[in-house]
Amino acid sequence: MALEGSLRDFDLFSLFNMIKIQGKNGTLVLSQGQEFVKVFFENGEIVGCDSNQVRMEDRLGTMLVRLGRLTGEELLSMVQMQRQTLKRMGTLLLESGKVTAADLQDALFSQATAILHRSFRWVEGDYRFDSFLPTDLDREHFVPIPVDTILMEAARIQDEWPEVERRLPGLDTALGRSPKAQALRLDIDRDVSSVLDGRGQVHGSSGLTHEQEMVLSYFDHPQSAREVIQVSRYEELDTCKAVADLLAAGLLEPHSGGTQVKVTRPWVEGHPDLAPETWEPSPLLWPLVLLGFVIPLVLYVPHERGSMNLGLASLQPVDVQVVPEGPTLLRHEWALRMAAPKDGGVALAKRLGSTLDGKNPVPDLTSLPDPMAPAKAPEPDPRPKR
Repeated sequence: MALEGSLRDFDLFSLFNMIKIQGKNGTLVLSQGQEFVKVFFENGEIVGCDSNQVRMEDRLGTMLVRLGRLTGEELLSMVQMQRQTLKRMGTLLLESGKVTAADLQDALFSQATAILHRSFRWVEGDYRFDSFLPTDLDREHFVPIPVDTILMEAARIQDEWPEVERRLPGLDTALGRSPKAQALRLDIDRDVSSVLDGRGQVHGSSGLTHEQEMVLSYFDHPQSAREVIQVSRYEELDTCKAVADLLAAGLLEPHSGGTQVKVTRPWVEGHPDLAPETWEPSPLLWPLVLLGFVIPLVLYVPHERGSMNLGLASLQPVDVQVVPEGPTLLRHEWALRMAAPKDGGVALAKRLGSTLDGKNPVPDLTSLPDPMAPAKAPEPDPRPKR
């Protein structure tokens, strides 16, 4: 039996924890709008992950191009070969000798955690867990991920993400290098291998960390932070942090139509000139709004009952004449007859302005014998008995 429901009623933290504790096997499908994420569990551990928005294998090939392990032409030939052979991208990469098994495992782990951590930021959506588990999972290169590892990192991201998101102009805003960044010589241009290996924290000449330099190198042409996330070798949160830091340092700025616009950074404290201009309403705003309601009400309220605007016409007093019919008319005639039995209530109806055409059809009960009067005793028979 499938387990399904809404993420508003049962959040992902509780859902993943339940699957871990019970050691379940199956597929968890998460959906939000048009986006779907599939998470595969075996004995309560994550053994695979995929998304319909960005396939993990496509991200893997693009990331290897960014890392210099593949060229764009090599990746294109790999994609064509994959379509012909129907083999996994990871298998083709290993067979080509461009990457090692350890590189592939690390890349698959990074891409799976990126998809999962992004899913944990969903505040609404639906889930469905089935006991079905695909047989074509890449068990050779995908190392099972403990659920606790995902939960702890997801909790950290949820705590830090609002502040990082506030510092960004938007994930879909096109960003480009500023003139200051274009004049800056990056250390990764001289020693790429040390950056790829992750050695060192702060470089001497640029003053940027290797992470910030790598993210800045992705902006060789204007693109959005969301596009950089797709190809970054870092987690989504760490990539966005680096983008926010580069914006604050003036190395990145919004790009529009081939011209770069100076970025406004309201998060920089102590610089009132950087704060965005605030708009304050005029003192005449609310009086004008009030006049906008009063003037149409005064000018356009109809004074005739035949007006097309029945809503506003209902505000005017009108003469109402009730014309009884059917059972109501019968009760009306009985009431007039009972109130004025002599003339059937004709005169009373005229005084009340009511309608009573002709004679009241209700009979005058006073002309009939009184049914409550005692019956008379029968008279004796005058004929004598024989």
